[in-house]
Amino acid sequence: MERAFRLRTVGLLSLIFTYVFFLNYLPPFKRVHIPFDLEGYHYPLVNYAFQALREGRFPEWDAAQYCGISLVGNTQVALFYPPLWIIFAANAGREALSYQSLQDLVLAHVWLAFMLCYGWLRYKRLAELPSALGAGVFAFSGYMMLQLQHLGLVIGYAWMPLGLWSIDQATEEQSWRPLWKLTLGSAMCFLGGYTPTWLVFAVCMLAYAAWRWKALLGTALALAASLAIAMVQILPTMEALSLKAPEMKYGSGVNAPGYYLSYLAPNYFDFGLHVPVGANPGRDYVYLGAPGLFGLLYLLRRRGWRDVGPLLALLAATAFVATNPFGIVSQVIGHSTLLSQLVRDWYFLAGLTLAAAPLAALGLNDYLRQTRPPGRVWVAYITLVLLGGWSVRGLIIARPAGPGPPAGLGSVMEAAVMLVLFALAVYVLRAQRGVLRTYLAASLLATVAVDYHIHGTSKRFNAVGGQVSGALARNSFVGIDDAVYRQVRAQPHYRVAVDRHPFPYELRLHGMRTPQGFDPLLTVPYRKLIDSLGSFQTDRDFDIDSANRDGLRLLGVRYFVTYERAPQYSRLSNDPAFRLLEPSQSYYKVFEFQNARPSYGWVDQDLNRSARVTGWSPERRAFIVRSDTGGRFGLSEQFFPGWHATIDGIPARIERWSGVFQAIRVPPGEHRVEFDFRSRGLRVGATVSLAALIGLWCLVRRSRRGTAKRSRLAEYAAG
Repeated sequence: MERAFRLRTVGLLSLIFTYVFFLNYLPPFKRVHIPFDLEGYHYPLVNYAFQALREGRFPEWDAAQYCGISLVGNTQVALFYPPLWIIFAANAGREALSYQSLQDLVLAHVWLAFMLCYGWLRYKRLAELPSALGAGVFAFSGYMMLQLQHLGLVIGYAWMPLGLWSIDQATEEQSWRPLWKLTLGSAMCFLGGYTPTWLVFAVCMLAYAAWRWKALLGTALALAASLAIAMVQILPTMEALSLKAPEMKYGSGVNAPGYYLSYLAPNYFDFGLHVPVGANPGRDYVYLGAPGLFGLLYLLRRRGWRDVGPLLALLAATAFVATNPFGIVSQVIGHSTLLSQLVRDWYFLAGLTLAAAPLAALGLNDYLRQTRPPGRVWVAYITLVLLGGWSVRGLIIARPAGPGPPAGLGSVMEAAVMLVLFALAVYVLRAQRGVLRTYLAASLLATVAVDYHIHGTSKRFNAVGGQVSGALARNSFVGIDDAVYRQVRAQPHYRVAVDRHPFPYELRLHGMRTPQGFDPLLTVPYRKLIDSLGSFQTDRDFDIDSANRDGLRLLGVRYFVTYERAPQYSRLSNDPAFRLLEPSQSYYKVFEFQNARPSYGWVDQDLNRSARVTGWSPERRAFIVRSDTGGRFGLSEQFFPGWHATIDGIPARIERWSGVFQAIRVPPGEHRVEFDFRSRGLRVGATVSLAALIGLWCLVRRSRRGTAKRSRLAEYAAG
C-alpha cells in the first residue's frame, strides 16, 4: 500500500515537473510554439506523408522538390517510427496534419526521456528525489532544449537511458536476455529519423559496457539486432544515398573553452527570445541546471569510484569524439566515406549530458542519505517561502512578453542564486520528516522546473511567441492572392520556381511542386544539371535563371513566384515571355511562363505526336501516347533506383535523359505508358524487419518466462 502511494506521488510530481517546464507550449496557455526546422522542414515532410495516406497510397516518392526524390529513403521523415503513426491516427479526420500534434509528439519525447531516465536511476537503487532531479538534468537541461526543433534528435536522445538500463540489468542478472530493451531502444532511435544521433547512441552504449567484456559483446550484438529491425528504413535509404555526393560533416571539434560556459551560466551569451537570430554565432545553450552542478560538485567527495567507472568511460569516449584532440578523430573519419557523412562533432555533446545526469543523481543521493537531527521548523518554512518567491519571479520574467532572463554576468548571478537556494533546500530537507519533507521536496522540484522553464522556453531557437502561422492551411497561401493560388494549383503537371522567397519547402504544404528545395538528398547528377541552369546560394539551395527558356521547359516550370525587391522581379516584369497573373496586389507576385512545357512529353517535339494524362500521383504517372514515327517519351522526374516503366503493360527499359530524368523508347501508334516508383529496398527491408521483430518478440516472451520462474523459485525458497 505504501509503495503504491509512493509511486502515485512520484508519478504526479513528475507530471507537474514536466508540465511546469512546458507551461508556454501546452493548452490552455500555448503562448509560444517550436519554430525553425520543426515548423519549416519536419512538419512539411510529415504532413506530406500524412496527405498520401489520406489519399489511400503509401508515400514512397517525394514529388514536391528537386524534381522528385525518394521519400521512403529520407530518414528524417521518420516514416517507420511507430509513435508517428499514432499522431497520424489522431489526425484522421483532418484535412491537414495539426502542427500542434507534431509539437506534442516532441514534448511527449521529452517526458519519455525524463521517465526512462528516472526508471533507470531507480533501478540503480537511488532514492526517488535524486532520481527525479537527475532525470530532470537529462530531459530538461540545455542539450535537449536546444534540439526541440529537430525531431530526430529529440527522439533518439529520449531512448538512450533505456539502453543503459538494459546493460545494467543484463550485467546484474548475468544474462543477455534483458538486452532486448537495448535492441528496442536502438531501433527506435534509428527509426526516429536522424542517423548521426543513432551513431552517438551506439558509441554511448559500447563505452558504457566496455568495462565488462561479456556486456560489451552482448551490447554489440543487441545493436546489430536493432539494425536488422530497422532494415525497412536502412535499405531504401541506401538506394537514395547511391546518388548523393559524400560530404565531410564532422567539423573540427567543439574545443573552444568559452563554449562550455553555458553549462554553468545558462544565458551568458544572450539567447533571449527577442535577441536577433544572428547574435552570438558559434555559441549554444547547454545549461545543466542547479541539480546537475550541485550533484557533480558533491560527487567529487566520493571515495569509491567503482560504480561510476562505466559512466566515466561513457563521458570520456563522447568527450573525445566531440572535442577532437590533436585532430585525431577527424583524421580517422576522413578515411571512411560512411563515417564522414554520419559523424558530427557537436552531437556527441549528448553523451556529456547523458553521463552528467546519473553522476549528478549519485552525488545528490550521497548527500541526501546523510541524516541530520531534526531541524527547526521555521527554517523549513522560510526555505519554502524563498523557493516560492524565486519561482514566481521566474515565471514573470519568462513570459513571452516579459523581459527575459539576464545575460552575461547577470546570468552568472542568476545561476549562482539558484544554486545557493538549491543547496539550502536540500540541506534543510535532510533534517525534515513527514508532511513537511514532502512539501519541501515538491517545492524543490517545482523550483527546479521553473529554473529550466526560464532558461529553456525563453530561447529563440526553441520558442517563438504566438500561435503557429496560418500558412499551414492548404486552401490558401499567405502572401498570394487566393484566385491566383487556385489558378496555379489547377495545373499540377507543371512546376513552380521561387525567386529567393518564399522558401521552396513552403510550396510542399500547399500542394505545389518545385525544381528547388532544401534537403540533404540532393543528388550529384541533379546538382550538375542545376549548375548549368541556375546558381547555388548554399550547398542545397539554388536559384533558377528565368532567362534560360530551354532550362525552364526541361524542368517543367510554368510559374515564377517573386516579389518587388527580389533579384529577378525586374527582368520578369519586362520579359514578354512572362505574364503577370492578376490580381497582383498581394506581396508575392506570380508570373506565368507562356511557352511552358509540362513535366512529361515527347523528347523530340513533333506535330504528329501527342500525350494525354490518365493517371497522376507521385508514385504513378500514366499516359496515352500517340505518334506516327515513334520516339523517346520523357518524364521530368529524377531517375532513382525503384522507377519502372511499361508500354501496354510490358516492361520497358528506362534511359537517362539530360543525365537526370527518365525516358523510354515508344514504337509508332497509340500506346499506354506508365512510370511507377516501387522501392525494392523497402520491400526487402520490410521482410527482414518483420523477421527481426518476430525474433525480438520471442526473446521477450522467453525473458518474461525466465523472470516469472525465478520469482516462483525465490518464493518457494522463502516459504
